[in-house]
Amino acid sequence: MINIFRYDMNGVPFSYSSLELEKTEIAKICHEISTNYCKYAGKKLIMHRTRDIEGVWCVYYVENRGYGDYNIIEKYYD
Repeated sequence: MINIFRYDMNGVPFSYSSLELEKTEIAKICHEISTNYCKYAGKKLIMHRTRDIEGVWCVYYVENRGYGDYNIIEKYYD
């Protein structure tokens, strides 16, 4: 996994480098966070526990810049 830098929806760079993941995994995690956004609203860094695309339990650390504007920064196997 390689760390890369991304920009948020307003063109401002995220504070942390992004974790390079498969597009399907990024989409899955972002969709789950958006679905449950009321738990994460107003928090700059969030922790989201779920299964990855291979079915293994993981904890994702995500930088949150608002609804739909996420930066996955770490992934740990649970």
